[in-house]
Amino acid sequence: MKKLFYTLLFLAGISLSLQAQETVIYYHNNNLITNNKDSATYYMKFNQTQDGAIQYERYCMDNLLKEKGTVQSIATLIKVGTNTTYYPNGNIKDITNYVAGLPNGIQTHYYKNGNINYKIIINSAGYGYTNQAESNVKYLYCATPDKKVILEDGNGYFMSYDDDLNIIQKGAVKNTSADGIWEGFENGRLAFVENYKDGNLLNGQSYGLDGKVYAYKERNRRPEPKGGIANFYSYIASSLQDVNTKNAKVMLKFTVGTSGNLKNIEVVNSSNSKLNTYAIDALKSAPKWNPALEQGKAIQVAYFMPISIVGN
Repeated sequence: MKKLFYTLLFLAGISLSLQAQETVIYYHNNNLITNNKDSATYYMKFNQTQDGAIQYERYCMDNLLKEKGTVQSIATLIKVGTNTTYYPNGNIKDITNYVAGLPNGIQTHYYKNGNINYKIIINSAGYGYTNQAESNVKYLYCATPDKKVILEDGNGYFMSYDDDLNIIQKGAVKNTSADGIWEGFENGRLAFVENYKDGNLLNGQSYGLDGKVYAYKERNRRPEPKGGIANFYSYIASSLQDVNTKNAKVMLKFTVGTSGNLKNIEVVNSSNSKLNTYAIDALKSAPKWNPALEQGKAIQVAYFMPISIVGN
């Protein structure tokens, strides 16, 4: 089963407008903008199309193209539509479709020599954008490095490889779904074993570097407020009763930590600074959530939450 570690990129406090000219921005590894080109680890070029879309290209500091696609805005860097990544030799590595910052749709992965390794369909859990709680993958096609087709029309055997052609994961596929025993590897060691029946995970075990074994029956789940998202929004509404403003909106980004605490609360965009203060304070005082899970282990993930006050 393909491992789904996806991070929604975010940059706080950016207010940039794109005209016809190209915009170039330099970044550190932590996705923060730097005005010092010498300290940057990569840079991005942005161009706005006539229909308002913002196209980007990401380059290493040696000017090698690493990635290109479309984002909702420079401030969030939330990917939408087709995204393409590249190997250092210039060949395509992955072509992936994104919806609201997460892979949703067909992904094609290539070997360094340009041959296809696999084609899959990813449906990622929403993490703030949809009600979908679990991610899932459908397997369409797979070929080994020597071009032997081992999975076709959704039936056969799946094997994915890293850049050095070491096996990352492998398992049988029936009718596009994982079936039977699947194994995953990291740096040559066994990282997980999972048992599937017609795409449904029966049970799994992952093996940590610390020697711990994690048993699970859900492969991954998005973070959720205890009591449900509806109750959480009721809490937010109650916390904003004293806000003296109308028709205001704010988009907040925060991290749900491994213990369920809400941290790194930031404003992505807003129409009212007063609402910002109240909304941030509400999240700071909010009850803990149920954290996201990945193969039995709690992980921290980014979450985007829109808050609106409507009035006449």
